[in-house]
Amino acid sequence: MGRLTNKINATRVTDVENDVVRLEYSATGGGEVSGHQVTDIATHQSVRLADGTETATVKIVVHAVQGGDLLVLTGSASGVMRGGTVRFEGVLHARSTSGKFRDLNGTSVLAVGEMVDNKTVKHVWRRFPG
Repeated sequence: MGRLTNKINATRVTDVENDVVRLEYSATGGGEVSGHQVTDIATHQSVRLADGTETATVKIVVHAVQGGDLLVLTGSASGVMRGGTVRFEGVLHARSTSGKFRDLNGTSVLAVGEMVDNKTVKHVWRRFPG
């Protein structure tokens, strides 16, 4: 259904308590969703534990390059950090009421994301069930 590559523009520590670190990432990028070239803006809010596990909530706004139609994805994922890479798996919920992405409105999307060295995130999405 879609692939995006995002560059992390800002990382912010929002809280530290014992072995729990709360982080917020802002990212921009682009790719392809449902056959359309897109750009996107994303915010990831993560809880990272000392054992390397991490959970995240994400909000992504996708813009079609041609026509500017919007798709909004929100959801959560979890993963484990190994070296400088975190591989997340989770579910996103799609919202779009008009334009190129209206057929995705209300669908659930299986998401796999890989964050490398807190610099880039590669997303791969497919419809659920897919």
